[in-house]
Amino acid sequence: MFVADTHALIWYILKKVPSKTREIFKLAEKGAVDVCIPTIVLAELFHIVNKGKIKLDYNEVLQIIDENPNLVVVSFNYKILREFIKIKNFELHDSIIIATTKLLNATLITKDREIRLSKLVNTIWD
Repeated sequence: MFVADTHALIWYILKKVPSKTREIFKLAEKGAVDVCIPTIVLAELFHIVNKGKIKLDYNEVLQIIDENPNLVVVSFNYKILREFIKIKNFELHDSIIIATTKLLNATLITKDREIRLSKLVNTIWD
């Protein structure tokens, strides 16, 4: 099981993810693995699109998620909150993404160097 952070989701939609990461998303498209998408990722993506920082049709992103049952949206809930408050020295959204990954015992798809070096969760990006 995998969790996608915001950059991973954006790069996947734009078809710019590196080869190993692309393979994970292809496996999800085929139904072989789940890629979980925290709601904070969708909120952050909406904010980035709304600010005009990237050109993406947000509704198209939601449609891609809706059409692929192996892209699983994970809501921010009380269990994640309890794990989130243990995560130190990261921005709010990164802490929620890390907490979600930990609770799911998943691997985080991220290019974020700080998260990768922290070793708080297993990561992949290449």
